[in-house]
Amino acid sequence: MIQFFAYPESVFCAKVRIALDMKGLEYVEVPPPDGYGSATYKEVIPAGSIPGLKDDNAALSDSNAILEYLEEIAPSPALLPEHPVARAEVRALMGLHDTRIEPSVRAFYESIKSGTPPRDEIYSQLIEEMSAAFERLEDVIEAAPYAVGPHVTLVECAYATTFSQAQQLASLFGGELRLKPKCLRWWQEMQSLSHAAASIDMNRKAMQDWVAKFIQMDA
Repeated sequence: MIQFFAYPESVFCAKVRIALDMKGLEYVEVPPPDGYGSATYKEVIPAGSIPGLKDDNAALSDSNAILEYLEEIAPSPALLPEHPVARAEVRALMGLHDTRIEPSVRAFYESIKSGTPPRDEIYSQLIEEMSAAFERLEDVIEAAPYAVGPHVTLVECAYATTFSQAQQLASLFGGELRLKPKCLRWWQEMQSLSHAAASIDMNRKAMQDWVAKFIQMDA
């Protein structure tokens, strides 16, 4: 049985969970023992980071490496296209997610953890910067109906919960995430994927509880 170490508020964990569910793999999801980075957890996952995956002799970290591993051990349904160009496009979009899109969402965390009030101007700036990051996607996705054509790929696993969390944070702090037409169409398609929807719902509830630990939100 695969052990999947994760926190529900993490979008990096969500993309692995979505892939596990889409591939119909049996797994148990648990938080890292004693927290990520702990000595106890490092005995299982040496990197000490989340997500982590333990499967027989494999002890893996890094969400994209885990996704590639899942594609190798469970090739059906395929979440990487057959054509080399399309596969490269998938990997490029995964890189864009991790280096540009997700960091624009994570940028909220510091202000939240410091207890910055909901109507502080910093959140307006963060919403603007996050929207600008998402606008970069418009020219690099097909939305036909998915990012790299007619089939679901690892890109949808990565982006579905990130779109949701971005919209949630923008709404919590009095703004709105701007999405251009292709991105909006793609986001609607991602929400219709049952396995993605389950992780989106889990993440939204966890984020609401996480924010409430630091900030008294407006009624």
